[in-house]
Amino acid sequence: MTKKKRPGPIKEFLEKFFDLCKGYQQETPPHKMAEILRDYADRLD
Repeated sequence: MTKKKRPGPIKEFLEKFFDLCKGYQQETPPHKMAEILRDYADRLD
Protein backbone atom coordinates (compact mmCIF):
# COMPACT_ATOMS: atom_id res chain seq x y z
CA MET A 1 0.00 0.00 0.00
CA THR A 2 1.43 3.39 -0.97
CA LYS A 3 0.85 6.55 1.00
CA LYS A 4 0.13 9.80 -0.75
CA LYS A 5 2.84 12.25 0.10
CA ARG A 6 1.50 15.53 1.41
CA PRO A 7 2.88 18.63 -0.33
CA GLY A 8 5.44 20.60 1.62
CA PRO A 9 4.40 23.79 3.40
CA ILE A 10 5.92 26.09 0.76
CA LYS A 11 4.28 24.24 -2.12
CA GLU A 12 0.97 24.25 -0.28
CA PHE A 13 1.29 27.98 0.43
CA LEU A 14 2.09 28.77 -3.20
CA GLU A 15 -0.87 26.74 -4.47
CA LYS A 16 -3.23 28.60 -2.14
CA PHE A 17 -1.62 31.93 -2.99
CA PHE A 18 -1.94 31.39 -6.75
CA ASP A 19 -5.56 30.28 -6.34
CA LEU A 20 -6.24 33.51 -4.45
CA CYS A 21 -4.53 35.59 -7.14
CA LYS A 22 -6.54 33.88 -9.87
CA GLY A 23 -9.71 35.00 -8.14
CA TYR A 24 -8.66 38.65 -8.23
CA GLN A 25 -7.09 38.62 -11.69
CA GLN A 26 -10.36 39.68 -13.33
CA GLU A 27 -10.59 42.83 -11.19
CA THR A 28 -6.97 43.78 -10.58
CA PRO A 29 -4.42 44.43 -13.33
CA PRO A 30 -1.21 42.35 -13.10
CA HIS A 31 1.01 45.42 -12.69
CA LYS A 32 -1.06 46.50 -9.67
CA MET A 33 -0.77 43.02 -8.13
CA ALA A 34 3.00 43.14 -8.66
CA GLU A 35 3.15 46.56 -6.97
CA ILE A 36 1.22 45.24 -3.97
CA LEU A 37 3.52 42.21 -3.69
CA ARG A 38 6.62 44.43 -3.85
CA ASP A 39 5.22 46.62 -1.07
CA TYR A 40 4.53 43.53 1.01
CA ALA A 41 8.06 42.18 0.40
CA ASP A 42 9.50 45.53 1.52
CA ARG A 43 7.58 45.27 4.77
CA LEU A 44 9.01 41.80 5.41
CA ASP A 45 12.58 43.10 5.22
